[in-house]
Amino acid sequence: MTAEPDEAQADRGRGRPPMTERRKEIIRLQIATVALDLFKSQGVAATSVEQIADGLGISTRTLWRYSPSKEGCVLPLLQHGIAVVVQKFHEWPRDMPLLEQLLHEEDLAEATPESTLDLVRLTRTEPAIRSVWLQSHLDSESAFAGVIAERTGLPPDALETKVQAGMLNVALRIALEHYAWTIDQGVEEPGSMTDATQTALRTAIKGLAM
Repeated sequence: MTAEPDEAQADRGRGRPPMTERRKEIIRLQIATVALDLFKSQGVAATSVEQIADGLGISTRTLWRYSPSKEGCVLPLLQHGIAVVVQKFHEWPRDMPLLEQLLHEEDLAEATPESTLDLVRLTRTEPAIRSVWLQSHLDSESAFAGVIAERTGLPPDALETKVQAGMLNVALRIALEHYAWTIDQGVEEPGSMTDATQTALRTAIKGLAM
């Protein structure tokens, strides 16, 4: 596929001011929302890029500026959620351990939007979405490592930091998957996203001692 021209240069060439990053983020989220609705209703394979673009009233050429692939259209929903979590980590007081705050922070877990839960449910039946989901979490580990490094004083690329970031990342991912899948089946346990998160984190704390 022919690469799209740089958007900022294209805008300048047409005499329009460059689009702000915030505006680009909004458009990406709009594309993600339309793509998710189509994926839910008819599946990824049956959904065309043209349908996604038509849902927003844009051309496929424009859509490709914002997404690397059809299934990648939903990536901004995942990235946005992870960014919110990481920002919360940065805002929390340094005098309280991160883990303790995670175990007592209900707003963070309960703020998970329904669109994210819908997307997680799709990962069970759509391998392409599962791949995007796992890649987004893999990409987020460096952000988690940065938060841990700020609190411990260790380098972000230290083995200890990377292991802690990986454990935190996996615990949060599995908690969200478990909650999304169980409530979709009408199972009462774990009760809430907060309960699932706390159980996952406490299990991670125990480590591999069996």
